[in-house]
Amino acid sequence: MKHFYVITNVQKDPGLKVAHRIQDYLQEKGIRCTLQEEKENSGGEQEPEYKSSNPDKIPDDVDCVLVLGGDGTVLRAARDLVKRHLPLFGVNLGTLGYLAEVDQDHLETALDHLVLGEYITEEHMMLRGVVCHEGQEILSDVALNDIVIARSGRIHVMDLKIYVNDRFLNEYSADGMIISTPTGSTGYNLSVGGPIVSPAASLILLTPIAPHTLNARSVILPDTAKIKVVIGKRKEPEEEAEVAFDGDTTEYSAVCKSRSDQFPGDSSQEDEWNLIRRVYENMKIQRHAKIVELINQYDIDTQEELARQLKEAGFRVTQATVSRDIRELRLTKIAVDGGKQKYVVMNTQSSELDEKYLRILRDGFVSMDMAQNILVIRTVSGMAMAVAAAMDALNWKEIAGCIAGDDTIMCAIRSVDDTLLVMDKIQKILDVK
Repeated sequence: MKHFYVITNVQKDPGLKVAHRIQDYLQEKGIRCTLQEEKENSGGEQEPEYKSSNPDKIPDDVDCVLVLGGDGTVLRAARDLVKRHLPLFGVNLGTLGYLAEVDQDHLETALDHLVLGEYITEEHMMLRGVVCHEGQEILSDVALNDIVIARSGRIHVMDLKIYVNDRFLNEYSADGMIISTPTGSTGYNLSVGGPIVSPAASLILLTPIAPHTLNARSVILPDTAKIKVVIGKRKEPEEEAEVAFDGDTTEYSAVCKSRSDQFPGDSSQEDEWNLIRRVYENMKIQRHAKIVELINQYDIDTQEELARQLKEAGFRVTQATVSRDIRELRLTKIAVDGGKQKYVVMNTQSSELDEKYLRILRDGFVSMDMAQNILVIRTVSGMAMAVAAAMDALNWKEIAGCIAGDDTIMCAIRSVDDTLLVMDKIQKILDVK
């Protein structure tokens, strides 16, 4: 390498001491080194199009860009220089050094290796995202780590519909969604429970943020996937949503690998992803069928016993999976001989269905209390599951979900105001003689 260009974070390199140290060292060896000029628009009226480095000011014969700062500085430089296809070499002056690996103590040694050609280069994929609002494109940008769609304003969950290659994948109620590269898998994705992936891989990770479900896993997609995240209508004007590209913050987004040829519309890939969805759906259908078979064959009265029977039948389940299946199948408990109880499927074909649910709620209810948007209901011992199933069957839109034990139900309500409304509905039901 014969010509280096230095980008520095002036807050972490005051007076450009490290930058000048690099320049002096390289020039003593007869190697050209150009320092980044200070931004012309540091306090101007118009925001510059670049984050920290103007790619047009980098000489055409530069062989390598040295980035001084932390990982944030490297991320900004990668986004600014994405069309220049220049190798970046990070020097860590900050606290995080995943991308900026070399520290100041080993700076000269690292420069010697670069000059002598003793190095390898790694290619890291990037994401390109488009933000649209009311059918109009308002922003397009790239990211090396991740694109994050998150709530803003009041603390309410968001309803997110996910499409892959224009085919519906799933719907989430969550605080947001992370679309991450392998490089970004150790960032925000990791902190919310997503998997760690080798930076050399080429794939996309889709990880929900605090989803309102008992088991939500990351989805790993091929790097050619076109992902669309549609944000549901917000309830109140002050409820907003933002899209952040590598932490830089702005409402739905289409995401793909950062290359102009990554929207192929390949029907074979769409069919493959549909097949994966059908596999998961069929697994649930088979598990539900086995649950109905088991409760008809045995007097099962606890989630633990049902989970044990399912495992013996070859199903890999957790208590959370079984709890969700019980709610989805609307199982309830009835008394059997010997003072015991057993699960049965609640009949949903009766013309008196609503009254049946209301009667279960009245018969099982003991008391209720709230803490912010969490409603806690105490029931007659052994009736919590039946009361939770009855409330679920009533389809009250204010309730995001319920978890039931033996005599306690915890309901997550969409807002504090909705919690008060649900309590009022329940009280009116209880007041009916």
